[in-house]
Amino acid sequence: MCFADVRRLGVGAAVFAGLLIASAVAAAGPTTNSRGASASEVAVRLTPPPEPGVGAPALLISDSAWLGLYLYGGGLDAVQGFEHTFALASCRRRVTTSCTNFDGYVPITLFEELENHPDGFGTLIVATGYNDDDRAFRTELNTIINRARSLDYERVVWLTLRSNVTYVSPGDAGFGEVFGNNNEALVGIAASGTYPELFVADWAAYARDQSGWFSRDGIHLQRRGSYAAGDYISRKLAHLDKRACPQPLAEGGPVLDPCPDPDLRDPLVDLDSLYPVDQTQPSTPFLLNFEGSSSWPAPPWWES
Repeated sequence: MCFADVRRLGVGAAVFAGLLIASAVAAAGPTTNSRGASASEVAVRLTPPPEPGVGAPALLISDSAWLGLYLYGGGLDAVQGFEHTFALASCRRRVTTSCTNFDGYVPITLFEELENHPDGFGTLIVATGYNDDDRAFRTELNTIINRARSLDYERVVWLTLRSNVTYVSPGDAGFGEVFGNNNEALVGIAASGTYPELFVADWAAYARDQSGWFSRDGIHLQRRGSYAAGDYISRKLAHLDKRACPQPLAEGGPVLDPCPDPDLRDPLVDLDSLYPVDQTQPSTPFLLNFEGSSSWPAPPWWES
């Protein structure tokens, strides 16, 4: 996702996106690389994937939707409980050539990002899709899972896209109806059992009524939303790993073990008691592209 025009953003999002104007570039054909994979290949797994081990590192790839985890600093350190790497970039697309930012920067695709992280990861977390259309979703999902399998990823956790939004991606490729179509296809594919390693993280439903987490376009995380997103993915991975939640629902409360699926409940987490939601980590520079991790297992910045 590229950042939306500042005229569509509220004052609270201006720090996040106010200086950027995104323009689209034509989507290229299926991506190929040195390993020979392309969007036309069919992913085939003859046996179910192994149970992902607790502690198997996760790679989270996002467009600018979740770049707010970094830009607001604090949200980054709300990701706790599992080893991880973030690869966050404005204007990223899944497989076809990414769109162009205001400064001419074109990030590599999700597919290409996998090639940059071929070793040592057990889980791929897909938080990308707001710059894509819905016409090739099934093919692109197959391409991405096929590549993840070939690189020995054992699990793919795919986030749904918020669809009750005003955001329109560059070139009008994606908008609310498109995002909803992709969500419907994702849920159906996961339910079919074709990809045993595919798990849906229903971020769209979890965050549907939380307008205060986002800028006015409904997509880009604001400060509170960055803490909520970090907390959500931490609980989702804890649930899938069948381990304890990294945090209670509120300060002083019990830590649930095993962690319940956050998708099966409204967001009952008391963010204000767990995180400094009115604060941003000092000295966080503005970047269109970030790779790194939170402070975990060291204490978060607000406790150090």
